[in-house]
Amino acid sequence: MRGLYQVTGCPTVTTINPFYTNDYSLTTNLIGKLINEVKGLQNRVAFQGERGAFSEIAALKYFNSSIDVLPCRSFEEVFKKVNQKKANYGILPVENSYTGSITTVHDLLLREELFAIGEVKLKVEHCLIAKIDLSYNEIRKVYSHPQALAQCEKFLSKKLPDCEIIPVYDTAGSVKMIKEAKEDNVAAIASSWASELYGLKVLRTEIQDNKFNYTRFLILSPKISKDPKNNKTSIIFAVVSKPGALYSCLKKFASRNINLSRLESRPSKREPWEYIFYTDFEKGLFEQNSQEALEALKKCTTFIKIIGTYYSKIE
Repeated sequence: MRGLYQVTGCPTVTTINPFYTNDYSLTTNLIGKLINEVKGLQNRVAFQGERGAFSEIAALKYFNSSIDVLPCRSFEEVFKKVNQKKANYGILPVENSYTGSITTVHDLLLREELFAIGEVKLKVEHCLIAKIDLSYNEIRKVYSHPQALAQCEKFLSKKLPDCEIIPVYDTAGSVKMIKEAKEDNVAAIASSWASELYGLKVLRTEIQDNKFNYTRFLILSPKISKDPKNNKTSIIFAVVSKPGALYSCLKKFASRNINLSRLESRPSKREPWEYIFYTDFEKGLFEQNSQEALEALKKCTTFIKIIGTYYSKIE
């Protein structure tokens, strides 16, 4: 595991040879093509799921649509693609305002070696999608990601109590699955954009139980951000199990007027009942107060890992 502030090297920069016409002059169209290719290389983003997933929508929101997307089967594969330099960035969901943390991602943030350099808060609006117009009574199976199913639990129990609920690896993937299914009396829960991409019908919009249903995503990169606009930092730390240990850690931030916007414990997975703490605080990593707090934190922790530092928009 890296030290407190260790940063990996820069990713390899790929050079594109320009395409010339017979008279060795670049045409306007070829210049445009070259620019688009360079943009794609700079912003190739790996995400978990199929095209139309909420992670892809969040990536488009962050990068303002100027990206080349790379769908991945699993969260772990997102890390792998970025580390292998097959993508410049990754994007992963870390928590939902209704169902809480995505624990698999938290475990990967502890284990893997990428930095969070950005944050996206996306309002998640789920739709019930099918191949043809169906009444609720005609639907026999509903597919979606477990997080989406949990976020629509009340709707499912009230409107589709007799349906078989089938968890799958991705919301948009569930739309792709029912499109390829032989039967028509199946449905999926996903974004309206996924229904458009796969040419299916939206039976009902906004079926999530909580209208204030937001998911927070982190943008991941091999390099830590040193942007002076950064106003939020995410870390992981562990403490010795003794009275007042966690209090001593939190005091390092409070005494410097640094607000903790999040504090969550997770099993360390090294020993039974040993825990680590995921913390977000509202300061950029390289601000003096942050550096002083982290230096003081070393004295009452067994390890500290920097997840990343980034700009968090106040919404």
